[in-house]
Amino acid sequence: MRTDITMMVRFVAIAFFSAALTGCVVVDRHTAAGATDAGSPGAAAKADSGTDSDQASEEEKFAEEEAKDARQHAKLDRDIAIAHERLAQARLTQAHAEIENGVAVAKAERELALETERLHVFTGLTAPNRIQQAQLDLVRAEDRATEAREEFEQLQKMYAEDDFADGTKEIVLERGRRRLERSQEDLRLRRDRFTILTEKTIPLEAADHEWKVEQKQQAVEKAHRAADSSALDKHIAGMKAEAEVASLDAEIATLDEKIAKRRKEHEKK
Repeated sequence: MRTDITMMVRFVAIAFFSAALTGCVVVDRHTAAGATDAGSPGAAAKADSGTDSDQASEEEKFAEEEAKDARQHAKLDRDIAIAHERLAQARLTQAHAEIENGVAVAKAERELALETERLHVFTGLTAPNRIQQAQLDLVRAEDRATEAREEFEQLQKMYAEDDFADGTKEIVLERGRRRLERSQEDLRLRRDRFTILTEKTIPLEAADHEWKVEQKQQAVEKAHRAADSSALDKHIAGMKAEAEVASLDAEIATLDEKIAKRRKEHEKK
């Protein structure tokens, strides 16, 4: 009985060993087959094809980026050319405005000087001369009125002593009376004119000259303000144009750096 059991154990061990050995052989065959497939010409060609495809994709991407940046660079070149023209125009406009503002200010100041001189001439020469002339005319009128009154009184006395009244006496007395009345009326009118001249006309004309001077002063101040405002506006416009040029220069520089960096990296591949 013991002998049968021993023989059975040996048989099972031999069978297990044979099965394990057979599995190893199958695994080795599959491994060898895989190795053979990996080393075959078809597999190598497939690997090379994948590498070429990746390289072609990178070249296509590089070309697209180059074309895109070229278009962007062309646009920036046009923009900066226009920006330089705008800057030149802004500077020209600023210079032109400075000349025009200077002319406007000079004109306003010249008109002020002339109006001020007219006021000085009026108050220092014209008005006093007209008053003096009116005073002289008034004195002459008073003299004529006095002389006419004296002559008429003399005629009255002379003909009063004459007992014989005739036509000649009446004619002479009438003439004296008329001359006296006219001289008195002329004196009254000249006194009225003198009063109007000194109390109304001269003060109004002086006020008109002063008002014109004030207007010219305001015109000068306005011209200066307009010149300052215009100069500031043109200066701001010039600064904006300069900023636009600087911004575009910076964009172009950044784009150039980007292109140079990409090309350098492309050369290394």
